[in-house]
Amino acid sequence: MRAPVFVLDPAAPFGVVSDIDDTVMVTALPRPLLAAWNTFVLNEHARTPTPGMAVLYDRIRDAHPAAPFLYLSTGAWNVAPTLGRFLGRNLYPPGPLLLTDWGPTPERVFRSGREHKIEELERLAEEFPDVRWLLIGDDGQHDEETYSGFAQRHPENVAAICIRQLSTSEAVLAGGRSRSEWRERTTEADWTYAPDGGGFADALKANGIL
Repeated sequence: MRAPVFVLDPAAPFGVVSDIDDTVMVTALPRPLLAAWNTFVLNEHARTPTPGMAVLYDRIRDAHPAAPFLYLSTGAWNVAPTLGRFLGRNLYPPGPLLLTDWGPTPERVFRSGREHKIEELERLAEEFPDVRWLLIGDDGQHDEETYSGFAQRHPENVAAICIRQLSTSEAVLAGGRSRSEWRERTTEADWTYAPDGGGFADALKANGIL
């Protein structure tokens, strides 16, 4: 069996951790149905890329050629090939997928997506203590809370935080927006809110990442 292996350049001081659903692809599904859709139905042609995000990621890669791109999602491993094809077809930079397992745990019927993201971020901080990460997510789940907690615990590992603002219809399907207190910028990290990649680009240029 053959599998690709990603080796992080030890000279890379900067990297990107990106959510997938509602961040680089438009989900447009009620949140309770998302896991089942991702697992049993998902086809890479059935989703559309978020406007401007692939261009933004390409500009980040041009500015930081050695920077790794990691895609952190609550999706299950069995959809990894489909997600990989989606990212490639829409010209997102290649990078490892950090997914989770489908199925129950001893404590609950469904695994906790937020706990999965927290654990993966902690692993990155432990294994790559000198890398500062640009964290990109959306305001439809727990990304603000997750990234805020990580930035408080590991401020030296956070370059900036970008949160995509869902449209009204997307927020309804996602079950609402994250709680407003996470917008109080409870960390020292640079926070940017924008509906698409173009809005992020202006802010990242201002803070020196682009």
